[in-house]
Amino acid sequence: MTGIKFNRSDSNWPDILLLFILAIPFLLIAYAYFTAKFGLERRYEADITFINIPKDDEAIAEGRRLSRIRGCFWCHGENLEGDQYFAEADRGIIVVAPNLTKKIREYSPEDFSRAVRHGIRPDGTSLQPAMPSFAYYNISDDDMGLILAYIQNLPEQEGMLGEFRLMPLGWIRWTLNSFPNNVASMIDHNVERLSPAVNGPSHLRGKYLAESICTECHGDNGRKRVFGTPDLNIALGYSREEFFHLMRSGEPRHDEPIDYHMIEVSKYRYIDMKDTEIDALYSYLQSLREGMN
Repeated sequence: MTGIKFNRSDSNWPDILLLFILAIPFLLIAYAYFTAKFGLERRYEADITFINIPKDDEAIAEGRRLSRIRGCFWCHGENLEGDQYFAEADRGIIVVAPNLTKKIREYSPEDFSRAVRHGIRPDGTSLQPAMPSFAYYNISDDDMGLILAYIQNLPEQEGMLGEFRLMPLGWIRWTLNSFPNNVASMIDHNVERLSPAVNGPSHLRGKYLAESICTECHGDNGRKRVFGTPDLNIALGYSREEFFHLMRSGEPRHDEPIDYHMIEVSKYRYIDMKDTEIDALYSYLQSLREGMN
């Protein structure tokens, strides 16, 4: 039998190799796209908790105060109508905080509460990473009811739909883990919430406030959520008077350097904190030295 001989000069291997090399970027982009897509579409589960929502004017006013302290207006707009939180094409991401006056009417109170505290939408997907549900997880049922009472009482606004959109560079950054993970992945959904300790020891009341407010930026156990924010132990060097001044004005002691986030939140959020709350927060931070918590 006469065998068939291949002439190497007629081989199409160089063309195949060239096509393969040209296809590599497209294959990598496709891999990044589907990795990001499946990551963002991951489903989570958490128990739904019944929330009692008061209707009286005093409760609604307190709900407004709590909403301001925890930064709802900070991201969602002055009337909670939604706001573009972040948009940088050169970093591959667009983030729009949704209109809460619409969401409060679309979600049941229990679904709204689960979204805030667990970072989980009714369909089981995670809220966008910018939502600090890992801090809000510890908001008590009573405080959550007050916040819902306030938002429910607001008139529905024309505003912006929520959006978390990754562009091609964003797909790649997601694949390389250079974005924060889904916020629902940052939470142990079964851990017991802290007691608000409303009438308890001052340092325990302060721990509740720290864990449901301060951890938005400072994180917990040394984890830094916002780049450059110090560990909360920095407060150990502050006197009570210096700490109160910091919380009310955003001005640190002795002209020490401070991140602009702290300057802003002290003026527009913490200004609504009661003196007793700041005092409790100071007591908790001081207790870190003594191992009381």
